[in-house]
Amino acid sequence: MISNSMFLSHSRRIFAAALVAILGSGLSQAAWGQSAAPVSPQQGSSGASAPIAGAIAASATAQDPAALASANWARIAGSQKPETATNQGLKVHGHWIIDVKNPDGTLAQHRDFENSLQLTGQGYLVGLMSGYLVPGDYMLAIGASSGTSPCNAGSMYCGIVHNLNTYPALAYCGNYYCTGSSLTYSYNLGSDGFNSGPFSIVLAGSITANQTGTIGSVYSVISTCANIAFSTSTNPSTIESSSPATCVTQTSPEPWFGPLTQATLASPLSVTSGQLIQVTVTITFS
Repeated sequence: MISNSMFLSHSRRIFAAALVAILGSGLSQAAWGQSAAPVSPQQGSSGASAPIAGAIAASATAQDPAALASANWARIAGSQKPETATNQGLKVHGHWIIDVKNPDGTLAQHRDFENSLQLTGQGYLVGLMSGYLVPGDYMLAIGASSGTSPCNAGSMYCGIVHNLNTYPALAYCGNYYCTGSSLTYSYNLGSDGFNSGPFSIVLAGSITANQTGTIGSVYSVISTCANIAFSTSTNPSTIESSSPATCVTQTSPEPWFGPLTQATLASPLSVTSGQLIQVTVTITFS
């Protein structure tokens, strides 16, 4: 979809363009240079029932993602709620479209909505812009806010991933019902050396429900790399020297991973086993 020559430096760009360039470089590398060989991923903290903020410890117990974000990112992004930072001039928009289709291809349901930048996501953006983190791979996670999810797995989440053999898939797909090679990335970097927009990142993929249930909670999840594993609960102290290409396949030290954006649907989507769930997330800045 994108060529390797388009990798971008994530430093010394204007504020909004830097975010797009940094995130776009990680998306592009994951889409270009990695094989999508499905494996049976194992991960010490993969028992979480929802996307959590990084590898807290090999024996980490399942916790609410918002609680983990607050506990682990207050030291980077401050103790403010996620909405605080998104209302201070720069805004990050995540627009979701979910189409549920019958096996014959007819549309059963359509839904579009906005999501919220998570506290974890604020920390990752600061880390990417400062150079203490570099981008890796991504995934989309969807499940029920209560009751039964359309994906029957250990933690009842559907994981739409680019590669089962990279993070964040390695962290979650031991317990999630995941696709391999379904998630695709595209971007719009504007024109004229980032001096004009529009700027956007698009994550898109699909998964077939393996049981009847509802979709009420959705996440976009990012993996990033630093010079220290997140399981140490210590902030990185030096600029990360590895490239996004290296980060995509890095397993040691374990990448920092967790929710970038999240939304809870006011009215959950009903899904029947065998229906195709198509998801598109468009991330923009203003």
